[in-house]
Amino acid sequence: MAKDFTYMVTAAPGLEDIVVSEILSKFPQAWIQAQMRGRVLLVTNRPWEELLKLRCIDNLYLHIAWLKIGRHKADLPELTSSIATLTFPEFPWITRAHSKSKVIVNASRSGQHTFSRFDAAAAALEGLTDGRGYTPGTKDAHDLHFRLDIIGQDALFSLKLTSADFRFRGHRHFSRAALRPPVAHALVWLSEPKDEDIFLDPFCGSGTIPIERAAYPAASITGGDISPTAVEAARQNAPEKVEIRLLDACNLQDIPSGSVTSIVTNLPWGKQIAKDEDIEALYRKFLAETSRVLAPSGQAILLTDRHTELAKACRMAQMQCRALYTISLHGMLPTVYSVSHGS
Repeated sequence: MAKDFTYMVTAAPGLEDIVVSEILSKFPQAWIQAQMRGRVLLVTNRPWEELLKLRCIDNLYLHIAWLKIGRHKADLPELTSSIATLTFPEFPWITRAHSKSKVIVNASRSGQHTFSRFDAAAAALEGLTDGRGYTPGTKDAHDLHFRLDIIGQDALFSLKLTSADFRFRGHRHFSRAALRPPVAHALVWLSEPKDEDIFLDPFCGSGTIPIERAAYPAASITGGDISPTAVEAARQNAPEKVEIRLLDACNLQDIPSGSVTSIVTNLPWGKQIAKDEDIEALYRKFLAETSRVLAPSGQAILLTDRHTELAKACRMAQMQCRALYTISLHGMLPTVYSVSHGS
């Protein structure tokens, strides 16, 4: 019988519930051990490689241990000792490692402490070298990458299993202010993808959202943008099943009324907005077109931090607007909304 392991997955803060939904849908035998800001712990006996099917997550880690940690710099030697004496799981990456394996440790810290995250990482690294004979590596040259998440007086110690390529899906060209693919996928997941979907992203930029939608069957997937440069980038990035078009989201004249079942888009907001842009007028025109092209039972999933403008535009278009999740992105707090026809 396959052995259970505990894993930690990370995501943009605010997306935890969406990540849990994806985990339980794709791995129904898994159980959720803990849910924290930007992190979810799950237990499963499935091979770890299968967990790479999760697309709303930034990274995947093997959970090694919960540790206790004091609040003062003088407490760090105890952290070093705790890690030096840890019994590690019999996980292939660990059992294959040898005493001279090169390792690095990254740390995060929240709460009141008199040490920095760099101090904590150095203490953890010392524990690994003292207890297991590992040697310090570098960012560009290492065999194992450990992570220490300090939350108050608790410390979560993990081994990283994914590289940067995982959350960026390789090295595609991303336009200015583009969403990371896992965030885009979370929006797609909220739209509840269906095989018969007529899907549209009318502010597609370099195509991240429609590309993520292409992970699931659909009748059609279209991305559009008013910028020829963005359209060209999206066409280079997108698979053949995604149609990329030059579109004005405020004038979707080539799209029949009531034909679109699902709209998912990252509206212009934050740094995407030019100084002279009238965001209220833009949203009003876009929501009027959304009301026209969206099927009676259709839904639009929209991301923005311009709450007042969106609410006003929805009222004018006689559409229902419901806030779902507020997430943390690059120091800003946009909200994910569900917009649909009124009853």
